Amino acid sequence: MEDEKTRLLAEARKCRRLAASITDPEVIQRLTALAEEYERRANASDVRDEKD
Repeated sequence: MEDEKTRLLAEARKCRRLAASITDPEVIQRLTALAEEYERRANASDVRDEKD
């Protein structure tokens, strides 16, 4: 599902952009982890698409 992958990667970019604009280390860590999770899910959607 390309739409899902696109949406997930857009969310990951938002998280990384927000993380780059703030100074609180805990929030940066949480946003970075969230971005990584979105990217993981986007990549997993690629694997599912290849199996279909």
